[in-house]
Parts: sequence; C-alpha cells; structure tokens
Amino acid sequence: MPAFSTQAFASALSECLPDACNGKLCVAFSGGLDSTVLLRVLADLRPEHPAWQVRAVHVDHQLQQASVQWAEHCRKFAETLGVALLVERVVVARDDREGLEAAARKVRYAALRHQLAEGESLLTAHHCDDQAETLILALMRGSGVQGLASMPARKRFGRGWHVRPLLSFAREELAMWASENKFLGLDDPTNASRQHDRNYLRHEVLPTLKLRWPALSKSLLRSTQHLGEALDVLNEVASADLSACAVDSCLRIEELLNLSAPRRRNLLRYWLRMQGFVLPSTQKLSGLERDLSRANPERIPCVRWQGVEVRWYRGLLYADIDREEFDRKNIAVWEHRSPFELPARLGSLTLAPTQEIGLAVARLPERLTVRFRSGHERIRLPGRTHRHTLRNLLQESSVLPWWRDRLPLIYDDTRLLAVGDLALSAEHLATPGEAAMRVVWDGAPKWRAVIRDS
Repeated sequence: MPAFSTQAFASALSECLPDACNGKLCVAFSGGLDSTVLLRVLADLRPEHPAWQVRAVHVDHQLQQASVQWAEHCRKFAETLGVALLVERVVVARDDREGLEAAARKVRYAALRHQLAEGESLLTAHHCDDQAETLILALMRGSGVQGLASMPARKRFGRGWHVRPLLSFAREELAMWASENKFLGLDDPTNASRQHDRNYLRHEVLPTLKLRWPALSKSLLRSTQHLGEALDVLNEVASADLSACAVDSCLRIEELLNLSAPRRRNLLRYWLRMQGFVLPSTQKLSGLERDLSRANPERIPCVRWQGVEVRWYRGLLYADIDREEFDRKNIAVWEHRSPFELPARLGSLTLAPTQEIGLAVARLPERLTVRFRSGHERIRLPGRTHRHTLRNLLQESSVLPWWRDRLPLIYDDTRLLAVGDLALSAEHLATPGEAAMRVVWDGAPKWRAVIRDS
C-alpha cells in the first residue's frame, strides 16, 4: 500500500465512492488531526475535480467546556479552505446503559444521517489503526463475521452513502503529512483517558504489539477485508435461503428448520438485519432456535431482546419492535382536530376528509375517546344487517392474536365508531352528500396475519 499522499488518497477515494456518485461530498469534521487531513486533502484536490461539491458538518456533543471554541476553530479552518461548514449541536444521554462513548456515537451518526442530502456521500476519517482497534474490540466481545468484518470502506447510509477513504492509511502517515503541510488538529483531552476501551487499546495494547509486529495495523486491515468477503458470501447464501423461506416479511418455520444449524442462524441474523432490528446475542439466538423446534402449535411463543420481539404463529415467524405493555383500561380523550398519540409506540391517529365511505362530520362531537378491548364490544359493519362481536370481526379480518387487544377503538361516549383504520360502524357513516372523515393510523404496526402460499 502506498504511503499517504494527495494522489494516493485520490486513488483510494475513487475506489470507495459509489458508481452513481453525484459529486456531493460531506465531511464529518471533528477538528481532530484525522478529519483535518481529510478535509484539507479534499480541498487540495478540488481544482482537479470541478464537479465535486465539498461541504463539512461538525457535531458538537457539548460534553467538553471547550466545545464552543472547538466548533469555532472548525468554522475558521473550513473558511480558509473555502468549504461551507454546518455546526450541529446534540445532547448526549450521560446515563446510557452502553456508556457515554456509545451514546455520543449514536447521536453523532443520527445527526449526520439527518443532515445528509439525497445521493450525498458522508466521508469520515477512519484509518487502518481505527480498523485494527475495531477488530480487536469485536474479538473481545465474541462477535461473529458481521462484527469482525469491522468497518466497510463504503455502505448505504441515510439518503446516501458512508465512505471511509482513509482506511488503507495509518495514523502515523496522516500525522506526517499534516506536519509536512504545517497544520495541526484539535486534541480532545478525553482521548488520553484509559477509561474507555478504545483508548486503552490505543495507548497500552497496540504500541506493545507493534514493537513485535510493526505492520500490525495493515495486517489486521487485510484480515478485515478477508472477513468482509466472507460476509458477502454468507449474505449471498442467506439471501437465497430467504427467497426460499420467506412469505412477505415472515419466515416459514418448516423450511427454516430444514436448514443446517449454522445456515439457519445465518438466515435468522440476515432476516432480522434486513428489517433493521438489533441482532440477538448468541445465547438468545440459541434459545430462539430451541423454542422453534419445541413450539406447541396451539401456543404463540414470543422471544424478546433489546426492543425486538419474535413470535411464531401458524407456521410462520414474525418479527417486530417490542411494544412495551400499557394499561388497556385507560380511556383517553381525543380532541380530534389534532393527532392522537397512541401509547407504547403504536403510532398516531388522525381524521382526514374522504370522498369515500367515512364517518359523518356533522355528527362527530368535539371530543372522542380512545380505548382498547375489554372483551364485550360489538359493531355493525357497512352492508350488514346485524351486529358482530369485535372478537369475530378481528378473527375474520386476520388480525394477529397479539394485536387484538392493542387495536385502538374510537368512541363517541359509549358508541363504538371505529376500530383503528380497520372498520367503521355502519350506524355512524356519512350519507351521500354529507362531509365524511376517515381514520388514518400513522405508524401502525403490521397487525394482519400473513397468508401462507400453498
């Protein structure tokens, strides 16, 4: 690998950028040495790449007293390069159970994702020493191939891409280039603290290992690249297995259990990852597999972890976010000119004008109430002559059993007007020519059972 230089960087960047790159480049600029080198070398290359639109974002975590001064330093440095800089101030939860470092990283990337424009590439200054640290930390956690592959040079991110063009260069090479060009970066005093695992590795472990193996970081970089290729193969296998096992967003349990244990676990992780869920621990995944093989078809088992719940029902495996429990006996008042936020991350309700079947506006009171099932509700549907129990309606409508008590019921005093956005009471519908409103349930869960193909 060539030592760091402007042209070596240009070559590395061209390999990282997506084929459909539109020239929009956004640098995550902390003001430290690494991101300063990244922003400076991009600015130096702009005359050769007139189509580039380079800008920078500085995330102020407000964790240090000097953070305002750091943001001002970043603004002035970017100004000398003719680069527009946006400062995004965030609030970090100091009591996050994963620790302050992880909490800061989460809000930082959330801010960067929010700022990224359509098709834009976010450039971060991770280098091969960062990659070595990430690999070793993943090993200490007992991570699988996904974790050990560490940081890819390019991945989808928000509305664009996350690109790491410095991964093939060492921290020492960047520092040497900065020294030759006579500039420095900010020094965050927390980087010297051995309290954080990454800093402990950086200051205590890696220097000792490099005394014995000087090329350690670049050797570990090659390992992560091999692991990345292995991960690509595993994902290809999982994608093929998913095509064979999937029904809508579910998995057929019978076909899943026919796979070998390693291939089954690979598919389960891939299936969950494709839906954006946190992956289970090895122990939790083993428990899920064990329960699958022993499941009683008369029951509806559920396995939960870190905001995820997986259930199986009628031969299919369902995954969803874990909706915390709430008091279903509560009756909430809804002034329906404004949206109504449902509990337990169930979304929100609004009433919207409609030209089709809807509730009569003239007969709607100013205030409605929102309740949940108590077990004795009845409703008459449009086109029907008699009233149905809500239980029968939910069964006929293929509502999943665990959602039947969580569908919001909309009342005018004691009269049931609507069941979520599933059904309206025929007794409260607008007649032809009357203004009508329909129920809109934003953020609704997937409450309907998936129909298996034969």
